[in-house]
Amino acid sequence: MACICPFLIVNLHPVRPPNALPVAETFRYTFRVKWTALLGALSFGIVVPTFFIPMELGSKAHFLSILVATLTTYVIWEGSKFIQALVLHLFPWEESIGKHLVYEIAGIFVFSSLMLIIGILTYGWLVSSVYITVAVVLQNIIVSFLLALVFIAFYEGAFLFAKWKQSLLEQEKLRQENLIAKVEGLTKQLDPHFLFNSLSVLSGVVYKDPVLADRYITKLAQVYRYVLEHNHEKRVPLAKEIAVVEAYCFLLNVRFYNKVTLDVRLDGTSTYVLPMSVQLLVENAVKHNRISDHVPLVLRVYTTADTLWVENSLNPKEAKENSTGIGLKNLEARYYYVTGKSIVIEHGRDVFRVGLPHLAET
Repeated sequence: MACICPFLIVNLHPVRPPNALPVAETFRYTFRVKWTALLGALSFGIVVPTFFIPMELGSKAHFLSILVATLTTYVIWEGSKFIQALVLHLFPWEESIGKHLVYEIAGIFVFSSLMLIIGILTYGWLVSSVYITVAVVLQNIIVSFLLALVFIAFYEGAFLFAKWKQSLLEQEKLRQENLIAKVEGLTKQLDPHFLFNSLSVLSGVVYKDPVLADRYITKLAQVYRYVLEHNHEKRVPLAKEIAVVEAYCFLLNVRFYNKVTLDVRLDGTSTYVLPMSVQLLVENAVKHNRISDHVPLVLRVYTTADTLWVENSLNPKEAKENSTGIGLKNLEARYYYVTGKSIVIEHGRDVFRVGLPHLAET
């Protein structure tokens, strides 16, 4: 009876790629009393009653009007923050800038209008009777609209500035990761272990089978020539990468006595990959798995609609080699730096595979 083992899917980049579909922003609102907000509300509360409401300065009515205006302003401030967070959560910038601004302006406008009317009625109840006339309503609408514009200009300016800083930090992080990846790639192309193993195998076959030795030298030269010629390119045709992987597997089979099987099934679509990306995954499979008569290494390379999959049978070595995982992390960093897309890692019971996004020709 066949048993299908579900894969554990791992995404190395928690950050959403730039070209991914927009998703709702996380709802972020925290009530926190800030002295700057209090001072701003107090300043507004002092200016409006003092210069726009005729009354005796220093009187009880004057102090009550300042108190009401200050409280009203602060409530509008905090309420506008809540509305801005709610609109950002429901209608993120990436989805529709126009819809985001319309709902935000409308929400803050309605809320500030209601708070101003409540403030006017409270002032009338504490100080003197106030009749809500057409003039008062029009004045309230104008003030509310201006307040809405002021709050939106402040909040959205702060939000966009934070996004800009975050974008700069992410770009710098990706730039550094790409530099690390290039250094790692340069180190791997001069890997003494691979060269040492290759020369050791060559010394064993050069006298026993000169024809095989000649093919071995040709394939070894093909691998190193590919590394030197394409190391600094951003992307290479998949056909070229597969050709060097086949040459690399030929070297492995001479070393492991034909215990490595490579099955390549491509759909014929012209696509591109990062140089040495498939070879790195094959090398990792050899490094971390046992290879013998009883447990041969089976490698499969195949494509789906938008992904190139590199899969290997899973027979982990009992004595694991020291590994920092830098190679796979750098491969992820390189793909994210060049395309904004992440690789996919699936770890099953008997199979390990990595999905590389298709790259278009530049």
